[in-house]
Amino acid sequence: MTQEGLFTRDDFASMQTPGLENRMYAIRSQIQPKFQAIADHLLPFFNTYDAAQDSPFFLHIARHARRTVHPPDSTWMAVAQSKRGYKKYPHFQFGIWPDHLFFWLAVIEEYPDKVKLGQTLLEHVPQIQQSIPPYFAWSADHMKNIFTRHQNLNKDDLNKLFFRLEKVKKAELLCGVIISKEEATAKNENDLVSHLKEQIKILMPLYETACACEKTMVSEKKSR
Repeated sequence: MTQEGLFTRDDFASMQTPGLENRMYAIRSQIQPKFQAIADHLLPFFNTYDAAQDSPFFLHIARHARRTVHPPDSTWMAVAQSKRGYKKYPHFQFGIWPDHLFFWLAVIEEYPDKVKLGQTLLEHVPQIQQSIPPYFAWSADHMKNIFTRHQNLNKDDLNKLFFRLEKVKKAELLCGVIISKEEATAKNENDLVSHLKEQIKILMPLYETACACEKTMVSEKKSR
């Protein structure tokens, strides 16, 4: 295992390669093998958690198959407790933009239980504000390079994020860490994996909350 950074400046530059075909070639040849290397370390770690007793965690690497003209601005892998897909479930995303890596706990547009999760989060805003580290970030759209550091959000800001999740059908919510290009290129594979494992420990209670909301909604639907 080399002591150089696992992700290089060339990897970040590849996310600005002109043209769909050329960028997808760069993603497949440069980025996705590194996603697989990271996943080989993380999947066994995920599967040590109690949550994995119901179902193991599976890797899904974004294929961007629906794109026909415009190349993706970012690309990612997802880890979810469904072998068939990840979009309908709470999941973890690790990926790259031209200027940073990201590691999110994500519920995105296709997740069906956002109302219940939004309500639950609104009931625990003070606890969430205290338990999330200041260096963490929040985002409301996994397709946009827009995020806000937790340290810059007050209780009203969190209320707005969670209220939107409850009320807006297409709302998304992501919480996790941003790793700048400079920081990423200084981390070898071991360093990066260790860093991500530490973030998983912090995010797992929030993940379990999202999963509990999903189970509650399934149970309520069955009882109708």
